[in-house]
Amino acid sequence: MRRLLKSQINALRLGFFFARFSAFRMPERVNVRGTTIRLHYPPEYGAKCDFIGCCVLNVYGLNERLSDLKSILDIGANVGFFCIAARSRYPGATIHAYEPNPRTLPFLQSNVEQLGITIFPEAVGAGAGHVSVIDTGDCNGARTVEDRSGAILQVSLDRTIERIGGSVDLLKLDCEGAEWEMFRSAVPWRHVRNVRMEYHLSDGQRVEDVKDALSNLGFQVIHVEADGMMGTVWAVSQNWK
Repeated sequence: MRRLLKSQINALRLGFFFARFSAFRMPERVNVRGTTIRLHYPPEYGAKCDFIGCCVLNVYGLNERLSDLKSILDIGANVGFFCIAARSRYPGATIHAYEPNPRTLPFLQSNVEQLGITIFPEAVGAGAGHVSVIDTGDCNGARTVEDRSGAILQVSLDRTIERIGGSVDLLKLDCEGAEWEMFRSAVPWRHVRNVRMEYHLSDGQRVEDVKDALSNLGFQVIHVEADGMMGTVWAVSQNWK
């Protein structure tokens, strides 16, 4: 009942009513602090799941054990549902959104164009280069692969943090497995205060490996929600000054 009540409050924050999961239908519009956003998304089950996760269930824990967020970095923005939820709670924050999938970008642009969010049509990894997107199912499951002749630019995590001002209060990460590459470079993580991420266990990794990777980067894991081969983790820097 408590989870349902929280979900209903999250929905009302965005101007729509939520009764129960079995009867849920996507709203045509949401309201973000007085701005009405007509939602655009592909007719896919994954889009509905992302909306419920970001805007109803609040799986990334916005406003939970977070304070004074001035910069938010959304890597793997997809169609922008996390951006909408983040803007509704942090009206003054600088938000940068990264999404490399050309099929997804028009939906993202339409959903956040009124919210003062900067979009970068790029992939993010440990280093710079070029990638191709493998997009054979729902767009929220698309992933990138290194491709020197690929048409899509990849920038380093370092570069994304530099662009947003040199440090980031909240890094939201959902990049379909590319997080493991980013875990290998410790330097950029020193400039991240909070991490809220979806992890992916596609190459024999375990949830414990995610925790260990974040711990080695200087973070304390404060929440884990496991769901088979993926799940969400919240972590806070132990070295933030």
